[in-house]
Amino acid sequence: MTAAMEPAFVRTAGGGLARVRGAKTTAQCRSSVSRVRVSMTREQVRMAAKIADMLEKVPIEQRHAVLALSEEADMVDPLERRTKVVCTIGPSTNSYQDLLRLAAEGMNLVRLNMSHGDYKFHKEVLDNVRKINRESPFLVGTIVDLGSLDMVRLGEFADAPKLDKGDVFTLTVRHEAEYDQFTSEVSYDGFIDVADTGDLVMIDDSIELLVTSKTNTDVVCETTKGGEVKSRAPLTVRGKSYGARTGDVLESDLEFAVEEDVDYVSLAFVEDGAVVDKLRSELRSRGSEAAIIAKMESAAALKNAENIIQAADAIMVARGDLGASIPYEKVPLWQERLAALSRALGKPVLISTHFLDSMVTYPTPTRAEITDIFEAVRQKADALVLTAETASGRYPFKALNAMHSASCRMEGKSQEETEIDQLPPLVTVNDRPFRSVAVVAENISNTASILANVRFAKAIMVFTHKGLMASLVSRNRPNAPILAFTPVNKVREKMTLLHGVQPFKLDFSDDPEDTIAGAFDILSQRKSVNSGDLVVIVADVLGGQSGAPEAEKRAAFDEFSDGSGSIPNVRVRAALRRMSLKAPDAAETRLSRAGGRMEFEEFSQLADRAKQIVHTVQRDIVHDERRSVAVAVSPWFTLSAQVLNFQRGGAPTSWRKEDNARYDARMEGGGPLDSQNTVLPRLL
Repeated sequence: MTAAMEPAFVRTAGGGLARVRGAKTTAQCRSSVSRVRVSMTREQVRMAAKIADMLEKVPIEQRHAVLALSEEADMVDPLERRTKVVCTIGPSTNSYQDLLRLAAEGMNLVRLNMSHGDYKFHKEVLDNVRKINRESPFLVGTIVDLGSLDMVRLGEFADAPKLDKGDVFTLTVRHEAEYDQFTSEVSYDGFIDVADTGDLVMIDDSIELLVTSKTNTDVVCETTKGGEVKSRAPLTVRGKSYGARTGDVLESDLEFAVEEDVDYVSLAFVEDGAVVDKLRSELRSRGSEAAIIAKMESAAALKNAENIIQAADAIMVARGDLGASIPYEKVPLWQERLAALSRALGKPVLISTHFLDSMVTYPTPTRAEITDIFEAVRQKADALVLTAETASGRYPFKALNAMHSASCRMEGKSQEETEIDQLPPLVTVNDRPFRSVAVVAENISNTASILANVRFAKAIMVFTHKGLMASLVSRNRPNAPILAFTPVNKVREKMTLLHGVQPFKLDFSDDPEDTIAGAFDILSQRKSVNSGDLVVIVADVLGGQSGAPEAEKRAAFDEFSDGSGSIPNVRVRAALRRMSLKAPDAAETRLSRAGGRMEFEEFSQLADRAKQIVHTVQRDIVHDERRSVAVAVSPWFTLSAQVLNFQRGGAPTSWRKEDNARYDARMEGGGPLDSQNTVLPRLL
């Protein structure tokens, strides 16, 4: 869409959207609004001005998506809330129009529960999400809930039976063609060996059955808490585990997730890290880079929590099934422990189930539900998950709005109470070759977070290929939003889960200054930063020496060639990173997409031309000629500071020796340089 076609509109008397006749730009729209003010109510004028403000923050070519929003839709500022919101999609919200509205009003990721709906339904949802990501200013990540290697389900019912207290219900492994209304086959024959007389069996976390007797094929139960039994409802035995059933991977669901190239797959009832490793191997063998969310919902999972968190890419505290496995009064304690442990280990944590359960039926939340949201936000969870509220509830948009408002209010309070140097401990890295790189990266993220808090920065800008630096800054929970730029679409979508991170797609230039300038152009277009705003920049840039010693090149080559005498081209970039080297983006991209292999001589020549990676943190004033401080952390863990004069629209000039000496002196003395600069704590 060209500038001449830029949409401009007001609300009509009936509340609908209409372009202002002859108005080509938003400014002309505002002028037209003022001319027709006499024919509009005060509310209509306010709404027209609000929508004009919304359009100003959207790139011209994407403004048609805002115009496509329904009359009732609002559009929230994506930088207003740090805690992400995941919406489970069902019949209440599966249309393109509903998904677009959810995205505009603050949804960050969609979750598809493969236990409900068919593949056609789920594919249509994912197609709509991709269209939103492609054509609108909104970005939505995708999660597919695979179920579990350890989940047992009921069979299918022609007519869902309704159980009342005292009714007898039989669970069987007889494998017959038909059963009576009050008998259901279960999906795991080993269930008969797990359930014993006196056990409490939960159906879908709502119906309670007491085992009264059992045979070699049947478990006979008495209903102690009734309800409607749904087809394929999950079945748990309180306090017991079925054990991971090898070979029982949900083949068709997994294949669907791989074919649809989703960002995350969540695995239910994970009880040890080996199950996660097995799923990851299966995904990689099929060419999928999907990240894995381990759902913590059993007593066994709690015993192996650290092992599971280290194996997974993220965890979800699934409070419904967890409450069926342990005494319910312990669930809040474990929620807090798991949130703290995940953050300490550098992994995102999602909290799920029953946040706004009353809003499935009623338009307003209870005070207890809002308090529940407050507590999860206070614990600094990365994301909160809405389940039935948005999948099948009557008020999905009101539920999202309630979660957004409550989260924003609590985040404001938390920021007031946050100590500027309140950071989690460094993650322990067991993989020795990566240890030094990880320590450097974490120190950089800590420096950036403290600097942003001390100087009340408007934002932290992160440039990342894999999303690592964004995740490390995110785990510090700085007060400023984290604006993350990556050239990789899939990385951008995965970062939708990270606390406080707003991802952008940006092709990186070989010149870091050009890359940063391109990022500022994107932010200026969206009105995310303004002239005079202070931002902190975190980036991996090229600098220092070229190449590496012969011994290092040989060691890296041998490691990635696996003794074959050559390295697959797709692994050359990883071999360079092992030596803290980086080739030009174009060369690395070409190799990552090419087949074939590389011999040592060619690899050595490429390494000699590659540049050493220097990690930097910069404090910069947007479009301003004031002096800025650049802090560089080298791979040898030395902290140095240099005062650079950033010229408007140009690269930094050389610094003066007296400025550098003066700054170093202040660093030694622990005092500030001047009113514009703050000395960073020594973190190394």
